[in-house]
Amino acid sequence: MDDRLRRSRLWTVGTLAGVVLIVASACSSGTSPSTRSGGSSPAASTGGGGSSPAASTGGGAPSGSPAGSAAAGTKHVAILNKDMTDDEIKAAIAAEGSLNVGNWTYSATNELVNQFQMYVKNTYGADIKLNYVGSQQPSEYLTKLAADQKAGNKASFDVIAVEENYWYDASQQGLVDDSLDSDLIPNQKMVLDMFKHDKQSIAFQSTAYPGVVYDKNDAGYLTKLMDLADPRLKGKLTFPKPTDITAGGLLLGLASEMGKDYKDPEQMKQVVDWAVQNLGPNVVKYTTDQATPQQLFESGAVDAVGFWNSLARLEYLGGHKEAALLVPPAIYPINGYLWIPKNAPHPVLAQIFMNWRLAKDVQFPNAWPIDHGQWSELSEGFLGPDYTGLVPDWFKADYNTYFPTLDQIKSGFKTVDWPAYNASSKVFLDYYSQQLGQ
Repeated sequence: MDDRLRRSRLWTVGTLAGVVLIVASACSSGTSPSTRSGGSSPAASTGGGGSSPAASTGGGAPSGSPAGSAAAGTKHVAILNKDMTDDEIKAAIAAEGSLNVGNWTYSATNELVNQFQMYVKNTYGADIKLNYVGSQQPSEYLTKLAADQKAGNKASFDVIAVEENYWYDASQQGLVDDSLDSDLIPNQKMVLDMFKHDKQSIAFQSTAYPGVVYDKNDAGYLTKLMDLADPRLKGKLTFPKPTDITAGGLLLGLASEMGKDYKDPEQMKQVVDWAVQNLGPNVVKYTTDQATPQQLFESGAVDAVGFWNSLARLEYLGGHKEAALLVPPAIYPINGYLWIPKNAPHPVLAQIFMNWRLAKDVQFPNAWPIDHGQWSELSEGFLGPDYTGLVPDWFKADYNTYFPTLDQIKSGFKTVDWPAYNASSKVFLDYYSQQLGQ
């Protein structure tokens, strides 16, 4: 996902219920987060916009919660395996002074950085710098982290916030530290267990997937991914580079339409061959850089772009009223997950950021000074029941035409077998690159 741009056509609620039933069986969520530990910091608020902090996030939890192992008057900081007082936590934050986060590109990145820095200042009294790196090819982050580890250096990033498959790949390389349970991340208790991976990672999205955004006036004939082969789209389509999960996710959808098994790389090569032969003539550019397909789409140079589903929402809410989202017969959600690399240079701030990103008023940044399209990039569905009452008034009437209900999320999109996908994709994405000469 993000400037995985996101805007979507107004599906009917009935269509959404019929088509979007596709994330994993749900487990029950935890309780609401406890109050933050920021000493004399302001009381919790409902928003992070303007000059007020995103205060409902909380900087920590009461002693012994959620980890349950902290000594009296302290909080257990899991990544350090250490019990710390509020004063020690504040001192650690001031000493660390900065935080390096690897994520996607967002149109509201500057405001996201501003909100977090303001939150830390108001909650912990520290002026810190958030270095927010955005890339649409997150494999770059894993390459850097592996090189850091091999050289015996500190990790280049403190937090990685990208698609779930990269967490799995990193975990297999021994690049992920244990950060849960922690008294510095009480908001983890609001997130359904289905969105957690033991002590290592936790989702900050629930409904993200690669899709096709198209103009209803020029490409209203599109009903499935295989329709992208229509000759009317010649020179009017962009598609992701064959280098990451954006392309991989769309190929999963194609495989489903073609009756192929994505776990079998030989069958996926057949899907790739079909895509190269039938979609290739229509593709004017292969790119995962969000700005490029967005500019081409908004200018009318192309009629359809392969990107993330949120681009449709961003376009629609930003005024491109003919922007629509192609809803494929099978949807494989590929949500973003937060995790901390081993040997992170700023581990305390890393946990503070994870907690903040899961906060109600960050998941639903209703008070931030951003437009509705930017809001729709940052808000990616319900992570648990504690979030369901936070939909802003301006979106309540149409929310369920863009997003599934919590019950639909629980009952499930199609679940990706990540070990199988990673093994298969190493073959078929390389094959895709070779076939395209990239």
